[in-house]
Amino acid sequence: MLSTNTRCTVTVMPDEAEIECSRGDNLLEALHRAEVEIKSLCGGAGTCGSCRVIVESGQARTDDGDVISEGDDPLACRTEVTADLQLHVPEESRRAEGEVSADEPRHVLGTVRPDREVPVDPVCQVTPVKLTPPSLADNTSDFDRTCRALREVTGREAFSASHSVLRGMAGSLRENDWESTALWVDLQTHGELIDLLSPEAAGEAYGLAVDIGTTTVVADLVDLRNGESLGRAGEYNEQQRCGEDVISRINFASQKDNGIQILKEAVTGTINRLIEQLVREAGVCERGIRAVVCAGNTTMIHTLYGLDPNNIRRQPYIPTVGTVPPLRAAEIELNTDPDARVFSLPAVGSFVGGDIVAGALSSRLTEREEMTLLVDIGTNGEIVLAAGGSLLACSASAGPAFEGGGISCGTRAVPGAVERFRIAPGGDDVTYRTIGGQPAVGVCGTGLIDLLDSLLQAGVINRSGRFNTELESDRLREADEGYEYVLVPGDETRDGADLTIETADIRNLIRSKAAIYAGIRMLLTNLALDEDAVGRILIAGGFGTHINLDAAVSIGLFPDIERDRFQFVGNSALRGARQALIDRDSMRDAQELARGMTYLELSADEQAAAFMDEFVAAEFLPHTEMERFPSAAPGDTSAL
Repeated sequence: MLSTNTRCTVTVMPDEAEIECSRGDNLLEALHRAEVEIKSLCGGAGTCGSCRVIVESGQARTDDGDVISEGDDPLACRTEVTADLQLHVPEESRRAEGEVSADEPRHVLGTVRPDREVPVDPVCQVTPVKLTPPSLADNTSDFDRTCRALREVTGREAFSASHSVLRGMAGSLRENDWESTALWVDLQTHGELIDLLSPEAAGEAYGLAVDIGTTTVVADLVDLRNGESLGRAGEYNEQQRCGEDVISRINFASQKDNGIQILKEAVTGTINRLIEQLVREAGVCERGIRAVVCAGNTTMIHTLYGLDPNNIRRQPYIPTVGTVPPLRAAEIELNTDPDARVFSLPAVGSFVGGDIVAGALSSRLTEREEMTLLVDIGTNGEIVLAAGGSLLACSASAGPAFEGGGISCGTRAVPGAVERFRIAPGGDDVTYRTIGGQPAVGVCGTGLIDLLDSLLQAGVINRSGRFNTELESDRLREADEGYEYVLVPGDETRDGADLTIETADIRNLIRSKAAIYAGIRMLLTNLALDEDAVGRILIAGGFGTHINLDAAVSIGLFPDIERDRFQFVGNSALRGARQALIDRDSMRDAQELARGMTYLELSADEQAAAFMDEFVAAEFLPHTEMERFPSAAPGDTSAL
């Protein structure tokens, strides 16, 4: 047995970073501890093959005991450090990083303005109170005296107080001559007093709205006195290193020692870095943040609170909690006022969470007269159909393909990511556009939709996604497994290697788009409706804001309806969280909305067979039933 007391040094190239670890340590975990950016799509389960490294010198061993030496290219997640080691992390194994834009694109801002302004009546109230000083004739306690004054001003009957407020109450009231500004949070059943401020400090009341996405986390710092935003910032969710999608992170929680705690620390660490950035830029104090409202899918909210998410993926798919009671920020280690209350918008089911509830809230789905679909495409495809005030929701397991995950040429929307493609008939002439005009590093989600459509229209692939092997183009060539097509030659890429797409990539993309479309069809058929009945399709999420609609319809991702019925609504989850933060009625509306939303579990026995039929029918470009897509070119029908 190897001694775990023996120290080893792992040198990572080309970073020239040196990592100190113990013999027997898992290499992937050591790289993560040292913040070396390396892909881990499956969370270290050894199934995705994305964390491959190249050994330049030294030795290691696989977790099965096989010796790894110079020239080998093992998976980091299946490698144990046994001695000093020098290794190279190739470009294709590196997790693409870049700045996360928290701003809405112009074409989105023009479409999401609400029909009416959201009132400023925040969940954390700033209420000036003047108390009657005590006397021998009025010996009411300081706390009861404060509650009495608050009742007179607010009309709220019941109040409680945090321990820190009670400890400082006697001195604060007397020092301020029985005048104070009370900060209290509306817990719906009662109000809780979280601070008593002197008049000169009465302005320190801020709130934080947070969209906790599987891929990114975006936060908005808000002045609770007037509802104005003081700044917005985004960052990649640090949980990526534990897996690319929610299922791999749930597996991480169950299979890794202390996995739940690691996931919790990763997401709270991400939020705390955003808090640090926002308060620094706004020139305010972290302790001035008195309320936090989070929107996230059910798994993300479980990991934020350190709850076991494992039953989310096990039939009958029951989460620990749908609506998390408001907690003190100190309980989950957020760097705000320790007594600040953290609210999470309620989930509807295991795979329809508070983010889609927030989107439904901010999009005013229940108020729309026309039948409306809200589609949020991320690492999961969450869909809500609003009809006559009723809401029916489902989650289609699209996977991370449209965010670049599991695609050999895929990347996130970083500088150098290809976002637009045009391929001339015959496949020889390819034009493309990268983000920022940088040399190509990969293809992001919007580029993958464009690419799939362009390959089909150019005759490079047929409707089943197979390459046309009779194509007379040097770009199409045999690969280790099937064929690959050269998108960008090496002299135009950042790392000098050809950027290609493979047969397996195309199949993954088709499966992802088929899952989204099948989910839409399931909602419609459960109400005996067809696509033509839909008056509006709202496309939410950062990815959705840049989609080429014609290409998306052409490949069968969205129904083939008039393009003016589509509307981009951007980050509807963050907007909903912010709305609930600054308006107490909206927080109550979100609770009602979640209770009234019907969740269609596509994995349930009574739905699974019908969903599979819809899914299989959609595994062609655009669909096996071409009459559903009248605007699409007939294409090659030989594949059918």
